[in-house]
Amino acid sequence: MLPEFQREFAEKYYSDKKYRRFLQELDVAVGMKIEYRVSEMPVFVSNYFKHELETAAIEVALQCMTPEHLKASDGSLSPKHTVANQDSKPLFVIVDFAVALDENGKYTPKVVELQGFPSLFGYQFVLAKHIKDFYEFDQKFEHTFSNLSDENYLGLLKKAILGNHSPDECCLLEYEPHLQKTRPDFICMKKLIGIEETDICSVVKKDNQLFHNRNGNLERIKRIYNRTIVDELEDNNVTLPFDWSDNLDVEWAGHPNWYFRISKYSLPFLNHSSVPKSIFLNKMDGIPKNLDRYVLKPLFSFAGKGVIINPKESDILAIPFENRKNYVLQERINYSESLYTPMGMNKVELRIMMIWLEEWSKPLPVMSLARTGRGPMMGVRYNSVGWSGSNGCLFGEE
Repeated sequence: MLPEFQREFAEKYYSDKKYRRFLQELDVAVGMKIEYRVSEMPVFVSNYFKHELETAAIEVALQCMTPEHLKASDGSLSPKHTVANQDSKPLFVIVDFAVALDENGKYTPKVVELQGFPSLFGYQFVLAKHIKDFYEFDQKFEHTFSNLSDENYLGLLKKAILGNHSPDECCLLEYEPHLQKTRPDFICMKKLIGIEETDICSVVKKDNQLFHNRNGNLERIKRIYNRTIVDELEDNNVTLPFDWSDNLDVEWAGHPNWYFRISKYSLPFLNHSSVPKSIFLNKMDGIPKNLDRYVLKPLFSFAGKGVIINPKESDILAIPFENRKNYVLQERINYSESLYTPMGMNKVELRIMMIWLEEWSKPLPVMSLARTGRGPMMGVRYNSVGWSGSNGCLFGEE
C-alpha cells in the first residue's frame, strides 16, 4: 500500500469541484450515468504488493484445479444447472482479497471470495485509463497486472471472449441487461471489442442452436460471453427459452459450470496462507460458541447478498438442515485500516481478475478493482458515504 501517495492525492490532486468533473467525464467515457458510488480517489498499491496479490491469486486458482478439488466440486452442480461440454479449465477466475495485517504487522492478502465467472473487465479498464488521463500524475502508475500494455490487454479480451468469431456471432448474455447495475461494463465491452448484450429471455432456440436479433435479423449465436447469474433468474422465477442442461451447439466464453465449481463452495477445500478457514454449515459438529470469529455466507449469492457479518446461533438454526449445504461459516478476516482518507482510515478489498486460456498452464492476472469503506462490508451497496465505494487500482512505487 502507498499511504503517503494517498495523502498526496487528497491534498494535491483532489478538490470537490475536480471530483464532480471527474465523474461527469467518466460518464461520458463510459457512455452512460454510473449509478453506483465511485469513491473520491483510486487505491494506490506498491509494485511489491502487486506481485504478492498476483502470486496469491494464481496459487489459489491452481489449488481449485487439483483432482481432489475438481472431484469435490462435483457436489456444487445440480442436474438442472449442469451445462454440457465443459472446458478443461475456467476461462475467467476472480479472487477478492481483503487487505489485512500478518503477525509481523505487514500487509497481507486474505481471500474474501472467489469465482469462476467474469467481472468488470471493460469498465475497470476504461475507469483506470480515465483516472490517469484526468489527473496527469507526476509519478508513473500502471493500471494492468502482468505488465500488459493496453494493446496486449484488449487483444487478450478479444481472444478470450470472441474466440474465432465476429462480434455479431457472439453475445454478452444477461438477464434484463438494460436494468443491471453492471451495465456500464456491458457498454464498455461493446466499445472495446464490439460485443453486444442479449437478454437471455429474448433468445430463440431452434433444435440445438440459439439465435438472437441483430440489426433486425435473427442471427445464430455461436459463442456466449455469459454474465447471467442463476440465483437472479431463480429469484425472479424466470422461464428460459432453453434449459441449461440442453446439449446446445454453442461455445461458452466462461462455461457456466465454473460459476459453481469455483466459488465460496471452494473455500473449505483450499489450503493456502491467504485463505481463511471455512466449513460447510451441514458438516459442523455443533455450533461454535465463538461465532463472533466467523461470517455466515450463502454459497452462490452475488454482491454480498445474504452475508451475515455477526451471525447468531438463531441465524444458523433458522436455516433448514437440508439447505445448510448451501452455506459456509468462514473465519472472520481482520481488515487493516490501510487507506488514508480525509475522513479517517479506510479498509480495502482488491479484486484480481484473471484470464485462463485453454493452452495456458496457469491463469494470468490482467485487471483489478478496488473497493473501500469504513463499514463491515466493502460492496458498493454498503458504502454510500464520502470517501468510500468502488474505484480503480494503480500500481507504482514510493
